[in-house]
Amino acid sequence: MQRWLPAVLFFAFIGWIIIDADLGTKNPFIQFAHSIPYGDKIGHACIYGTMAILVTVASRFKTWSLAQLPIFYGTSLVLLFALAEEGTQYFFKTRSFDLYDVLADLIGISIAALMLTLWRARTEQQPNHPTN
Repeated sequence: MQRWLPAVLFFAFIGWIIIDADLGTKNPFIQFAHSIPYGDKIGHACIYGTMAILVTVASRFKTWSLAQLPIFYGTSLVLLFALAEEGTQYFFKTRSFDLYDVLADLIGISIAALMLTLWRARTEQQPNHPTN
């Protein structure tokens, strides 16, 4: 279960940021993101992309198929979490739903999925790689 530790710790980090945003609390990461142009969107892409990588690696690159296209479970779970988190913003006075945040989340997760696919293909080509 050690392989899950980075994903769990990063999830706790994301949870801290989300809770602070929901409560309207000043958070240094949120303040930094708002201090640079498009920082909020870059932050969304980086946070959810990183989470997708960590969860996919922890789940040992397991996939499911959609129209014969392999989809990582990890990226799917992170996408569902991102959509749920964005949707719940409707219920907080300190938050507002932003479709561009969802798009940034999707971009980050998609870039992560592409990187993971390339990483997996490269390691499968190497001799003596461990099987899943």
